[in-house]
Amino acid sequence: MSQPSNKPASSRLLAKNAVWNFTGLIAPLIVALYAIPILIEGMGSERFGLLAVIWVGVGYFSLFDFGLGRALTKLISERLGSGQISDLGSLIWTALVVLFAVSLVGSFLIATCNPILVERLLDINHTLNDEARIAFYLLAVGIPVVVLTTGFIGVLEAHQQFKVIAKIRMPLGIFTYLGPLLTMQFTPSVGWATGILLFGRMVAAIFYYRAACNAEHSLAKFIRPKRLFIKPLTSFGGWITVTNIIGPLMTYMDRFFIGAITGLSAVTYYVTPYEILVRLQMVSQAIVGVIFPAVSSAYASNMERFNALYVQGSKVLYWLMLPLLSGVILFGPEALEFWLGSEFHEISVPILYWLSIGWMVNIIAQPASVILQATGRPDLTAKAHMVEFVFYSIGLVLLLTNFGIVGAAMAWVIRVVMDTLALNYLVMRVLPVAKAHALRTIFVTICTIVFMAALVWIESHYFRALVLVAVICSSLAFAVPFMRTFIRKSHASSI
Repeated sequence: MSQPSNKPASSRLLAKNAVWNFTGLIAPLIVALYAIPILIEGMGSERFGLLAVIWVGVGYFSLFDFGLGRALTKLISERLGSGQISDLGSLIWTALVVLFAVSLVGSFLIATCNPILVERLLDINHTLNDEARIAFYLLAVGIPVVVLTTGFIGVLEAHQQFKVIAKIRMPLGIFTYLGPLLTMQFTPSVGWATGILLFGRMVAAIFYYRAACNAEHSLAKFIRPKRLFIKPLTSFGGWITVTNIIGPLMTYMDRFFIGAITGLSAVTYYVTPYEILVRLQMVSQAIVGVIFPAVSSAYASNMERFNALYVQGSKVLYWLMLPLLSGVILFGPEALEFWLGSEFHEISVPILYWLSIGWMVNIIAQPASVILQATGRPDLTAKAHMVEFVFYSIGLVLLLTNFGIVGAAMAWVIRVVMDTLALNYLVMRVLPVAKAHALRTIFVTICTIVFMAALVWIESHYFRALVLVAVICSSLAFAVPFMRTFIRKSHASSI
């Protein structure tokens, strides 16, 4: 069983964890750059569009954990921070049993809705119907594996075992692209590609479980679940579930709408720049993934450190991501043409511009979302997403119908702007001490949109390079002092 620890994770440990988190996310990006053009050429745009939907499914169907993975991380972190660890084993096994039960419900729903999904919701070429049905049935079978894995990762995150997570996540992320490449040597079937993806998930789940047992020894032996843990898990996890369903749904539903309205070939032109931008979020994911268990622990024991992590973490995250996404706008079109050719360049560059701006705004929203969850108010995030979902759905259909896939990107950007403003307003309501920082964040959001939109209109390559150098230098000038302040305050609060 874990040893009690009232001392929060040191700033050095947090930095080390962020580096490991980053390492586990960067390798798949490198492989994706190599694999995606080959997959498009070998499978064809129609099949690759279907594979892109399957990739979404493999990751998105983890929503059937109903937020229990994140709830488990929070509850374990709080107990480790306060030293109350005597019942950790029972808490974990209660969560895992509930996770398995709800995953079976998810499997049943996906299997039952398979014909409707393939034949009515997605505009799939009739020659691919059999492949699509097989792929979605395989996804239904794999849901319990994906869902239980979120529980194992939750245990590891609470114990700050990000090095271990990275060592498993890295080969799994690489296999996400190499697996379909392997099956493509024998058959272009998306069904076979889905099967090998799920095989990789099963192997990863075994390694995650073994690692979680090493971090929390009580997991190695079954301990009878306790009913008293169900309420705190589901009350927190229930609202996380709403966010986990609506949040990713708003992130990925554009692909399904594009496939249904304009065809799967259009999904390929949309999803390719989107996938690269998603992989660039590895920096923010590395930082946010480490901060959540840390702020959850600090909120229970050290408010000074909690505030330092929120304010300084937000600033570091912003200044680290600004040069990356500015670089995408300034030189992404040339890179896209070199990578995939002139046809992709002509169609996908406007998508690249819109999504780059949207992802930068999304970066600004992430710390506010983490803080609301860490303070035990995931209900506010969920309610905001429920309202956003209604307006986004209407806007997506209208803009997609009138402006094509560019309209889909426009709708997504409008949605993330709404999300960022709403979440920071809610932070002001919940944490009056953070009101000033939240107001500054709203102002920064508006300025960032204007700045990045202006980058689109710069034509001279020489001037683009100068602007990018200026952004990089400015980011370093701001980020380094913020990181030093973060470390100093964290160190002072842990003494």
